[in-house]
Amino acid sequence: MEPIITGTGNLILLFTLIHFTLGRSFSVFFAILNQMSALIYFPLALAYDYVQIPVYGMLLEQSSKKFFVVRWLTHKTDKVISAMNERPLMKKVMSLGNVGLILLSALPIRGFGILSGSIVSFFLKKGRVEGTVLLMTGSLLGIFIIMGISQGVFKIVSLF
Repeated sequence: MEPIITGTGNLILLFTLIHFTLGRSFSVFFAILNQMSALIYFPLALAYDYVQIPVYGMLLEQSSKKFFVVRWLTHKTDKVISAMNERPLMKKVMSLGNVGLILLSALPIRGFGILSGSIVSFFLKKGRVEGTVLLMTGSLLGIFIIMGISQGVFKIVSLF
């Protein structure tokens, strides 16, 4: 399979844009599709996820203290999370505790990822270090999941 886009600089730029707009799943798939070296996209994806964690954390901490609208939204989100806790799937994930938080940030499904994991970590009152370690573990696991799914898809496509 030939790379769709050439030039490492262009690939890295597009990878970065995709990662911050569409998420880790799309950016890693893009990198594999364009035959980027794993030595380039793997650390980039981890670094980009790592940069997002404190940014989201600071936004959640600062906004919940200063702005009435965000406090109100936080209160509403607490109600939504408590309602979601009554659902069987969410009960299962939340009952897993730290493992559930890792899975939440790892799964390559839209709506899961670092932002969702950061919000849940904030509401579960995880410390900065503990939350970051759990989210980064999920990020690492998520990259491996996407790599495996992508390789499987390419092997299936190559059969035809």
